[in-house]
Amino acid sequence: MIEYLKYFFNPGHLFSLRPEAMQLRAIIILAIVFTLFIVAGIINKIIIKKTKDALKVKGLRRLTNLSLVMGILGFAYLFFAWQGVALLASRSWLLIWLITVIVWLFFILKYLYSEAPKIRKEIDSKRDFEKYIP
Repeated sequence: MIEYLKYFFNPGHLFSLRPEAMQLRAIIILAIVFTLFIVAGIINKIIIKKTKDALKVKGLRRLTNLSLVMGILGFAYLFFAWQGVALLASRSWLLIWLITVIVWLFFILKYLYSEAPKIRKEIDSKRDFEKYIP
């Protein structure tokens, strides 16, 4: 398994425009990962319906969009890899996919843990101020 991962992430193999056919275990592993992304998006949609906090809902919607979009794009990549489409089956798309997930997730977490508490604090202070205004 380790040897296969070394081969899979070898720069010569990763950036080849005409990669060899993907092995069945790589397809299965990637299909499981992309399925987990889609399942996480569906679970987030269910959680959104039960949540009443507007700021949390906004963050969860962003997380849902990330999960569903990247899961669908992942399956599109798997289709092209399975069909052997030269440029679209390149392993470099997986690297781009991973970088996109990391950057997108960074901005979502930044909103949830940095911006949302500040907005919540402003809303609470505004409510406290307006409480005494007739």
